[in-house]
Amino acid sequence: MALDGCGQVCKFMLIIFNILFLLAGLVMFCGGLYLRFSAEGPYNMDLKTNHFIVVVSVLIVVGAVLLLTASAGDCGSCSENKTALGVYTSLLTCLAILAVIAGVLSFTNIREFSSHLGEFYATVYAQYLIKKDWIRSIILKLFHNTFDCCGLGGTVQTILQETDTCPQRYSLLGISISTSTSCVTAILVDLQASTVLGVFLGIAGAMLVAVGCSILMYNSVKKSTHYSHPISYY
Repeated sequence: MALDGCGQVCKFMLIIFNILFLLAGLVMFCGGLYLRFSAEGPYNMDLKTNHFIVVVSVLIVVGAVLLLTASAGDCGSCSENKTALGVYTSLLTCLAILAVIAGVLSFTNIREFSSHLGEFYATVYAQYLIKKDWIRSIILKLFHNTFDCCGLGGTVQTILQETDTCPQRYSLLGISISTSTSCVTAILVDLQASTVLGVFLGIAGAMLVAVGCSILMYNSVKKSTHYSHPISYY
């Protein structure tokens, strides 16, 4: 079916959006599964906490929904299928609404949100001290670079010799010394409610832009279908 100019632009934008959603969903889903099922230390030591399980479960569920949504969007945009576009629009609208709700709740309960995030960081950090895996290393570096912190900070961090993930360090007689502050403290003190709200609203805004493109493309497909089946007069 031949789409009009607006439909073609929306189709291209949807493909870009869905690639991003697909990558984000894949990272969240696979990363969540890995963290969930690799959280055991030597001698079957349990390294999971309630905060860790909740955060990882949310990552897995949201990642799975994003993968499903992106698949419906790709099917609808590439094949110009109205049913798939309708499913995609509905799923993405629900995700955008949930993102707004999560942002508002986090904004109004920023201390509790910061505490949960700090507990999650502490659990991942403790797991990394034992496992030394690259996925947890990446997660820690994201926290460290965002909050300019590292682990327990200062002298204790230097003794633990985990300064390879720290953003600030210097060498003294060949010993790498951390100059960063404690991450748990930094998360509790530096995390701003407005920043958290802005992140969630930005995610919701991107989703709503994709919803708008999906609606415009749906109308364009509907219009092209109508003109491709003209009424016959006898």
